[in-house]
Amino acid sequence: MTFLELAKTVLEEIKKPLTANEIWGIAIKKGYDQKLKSRGKTPWATLGAQLHVNERDNSKSVFATVGKRPKRFYLKKHKSLFDIDKIETEQETEEITEKKIEYLEKDLHPFLSYFAFYHLKCYTKTINHSKSSKKEFGEWVHPDIVGCYFPIDEWDTQVLNLSSAIGNT
Repeated sequence: MTFLELAKTVLEEIKKPLTANEIWGIAIKKGYDQKLKSRGKTPWATLGAQLHVNERDNSKSVFATVGKRPKRFYLKKHKSLFDIDKIETEQETEEITEKKIEYLEKDLHPFLSYFAFYHLKCYTKTINHSKSSKKEFGEWVHPDIVGCYFPIDEWDTQVLNLSSAIGNT
């Protein structure tokens, strides 16, 4: 099976315009990807490229496109099943809004310090960049957090005795 045959099979079953990535996702779900002769690292990109080139260069292509970014592919024989203009206007008005969580890095420091102290037995300190005197190339853009861990309770008695003998008590 070739990439174009795979796309044709998926589009015949779904009967609506799909992007190359959507075609590839459906092909994986249905197991068509196992029938491909290709074993590349990015088969979805190959599928998209072959669909674009076939639709653009081959006047007898069974594929047609609708929309721009992302370009959706459909079979020419299914054109009567959906309204092309409606799909294009939906695509233009469709806004993908990602929920962006707004927080500063320094807002995470209390949580990181809590975790480090209670789970790692590590004492931490935030170094604030706004108090830095460097205002040029070496300027700190983000606050830093440093930690120190004293594993004295885990030392063997021989190490403790040596430490006492040296004068570090």
